[in-house]
Amino acid sequence: MKTRLFKGLMALVLVCLMAACGAKTPTPEAVAAKIAANETLTEADYTTMIDYCGKYAEKAQKYYDIINAQPNDSTAEYNRAASDLADLYGSDKYLDTFRNCLAQTDLSKLGKENEKKVNDFAKYQGFPLPQGEGADLRDPNVVGMIEDMPDTTVTETTGVISTGDGEAVDVNVK
Repeated sequence: MKTRLFKGLMALVLVCLMAACGAKTPTPEAVAAKIAANETLTEADYTTMIDYCGKYAEKAQKYYDIINAQPNDSTAEYNRAASDLADLYGSDKYLDTFRNCLAQTDLSKLGKENEKKVNDFAKYQGFPLPQGEGADLRDPNVVGMIEDMPDTTVTETTGVISTGDGEAVDVNVK
């Protein structure tokens, strides 16, 4: 009886260990190597990228908030926040790689759990949205995309300056 119970417990422990090891997400280094080698990425790889970019975006948001609250880019607060943001950006080795990869990936390839994470992190200005999911937040002034710009039929009488293809920039004049 004790032997059967012991074997049963050992089997359960082994199954739990295998499940825990299988659910582990890869390291940022491993994902960056897969991207560099042009290998197919898994949902776990996207989870690593989303978490990495999300952690950066959470930290960076306080600096974006300070920068965005300034009347111009000449204030001491703006310059301090911009410098701190640049330091934070420079400390993230894989940020550009992961941002570019996510920005070129369709949301449907990420998996349902990762889609939820993207929606949670989308509130942060520094988080890269997957392809077609909104403004390209790498430039904080870009608020949307326009297609097919400039419109070749534009004349002074039509008043139409574009039909698309470009960036809609948010310029708040104070």
